[in-house]
Amino acid sequence: MSISARDYRYRTSELASLDFQDATHRLAGFVEWLDSDPAAAAVLNELRSREVQPLLDAAGYQNPPKARTPEDVAAIGLAIIELAVKQNTEIFQIGFAMGVRSTSSRIQDTCDEIMQRYIRPLMKYLDVRLFTAPDASFIKHLSPLADLTNFDDALKQRCLPMLGAGAADPMLWDSAVRTAGVILEERLRDVGKISDSNIIGRDLVNRIFGQSGTLANKFTAPSERDGYRDLFAGVVGIIRNPSAHRLVDPTPEEGGATLVFVNLLLRKLELLR
Repeated sequence: MSISARDYRYRTSELASLDFQDATHRLAGFVEWLDSDPAAAAVLNELRSREVQPLLDAAGYQNPPKARTPEDVAAIGLAIIELAVKQNTEIFQIGFAMGVRSTSSRIQDTCDEIMQRYIRPLMKYLDVRLFTAPDASFIKHLSPLADLTNFDDALKQRCLPMLGAGAADPMLWDSAVRTAGVILEERLRDVGKISDSNIIGRDLVNRIFGQSGTLANKFTAPSERDGYRDLFAGVVGIIRNPSAHRLVDPTPEEGGATLVFVNLLLRKLELLR
């Protein structure tokens, strides 16, 4: 069985206004229905495991339970229903014992007060837990390779085609990462206006981002320029150089993360033109 949001909301709407004589068995049936569904039962068991007994023990005449969180309010609502079933009594009598009562002496008003304070919040809490899906739109931003719209053209043209031969093959990712390192170095040379192809690695980075570097005038704060110098020098040291001198064979996860990172660096360089 899998409870749908439509079924759940229909049933809770039918429980919105209960006669005090019907409340216990109607709410007990609602909880039994929830317990028949694994997902709903798991949430109910979480509520059952909450430490609300001290709140119930401290409650009494004109001193209802002092719940401080939505979870505790929901747990108390569930406890009221299950205590009424266990003691074979009515919801309003459990409420009386816990210090919940209306300003009038009518039993129905006290039942309504219990519904308002604890039972309806329980239903709302369950609705949120069971049917409000978390916003997962951020996932696409963690997987840029799934959307190549804004990917650097050089990476798309030179790195991605080779992966089409076998995206799970570390040797192909090795070639793609090596090519990405070359593209990054060439872009550094291009944006930094360094024509001498013999200047490579850290020396190239220092010529561009050093105190008198070719792009030094792009920065208003020396600390930001130093940050760029350190960033690109580090990338040259841990990405460009190792793949240029030996076989690295990264996993697809490592290779994909490297291409995404290089793409970010290329975009930052383009902003410095």
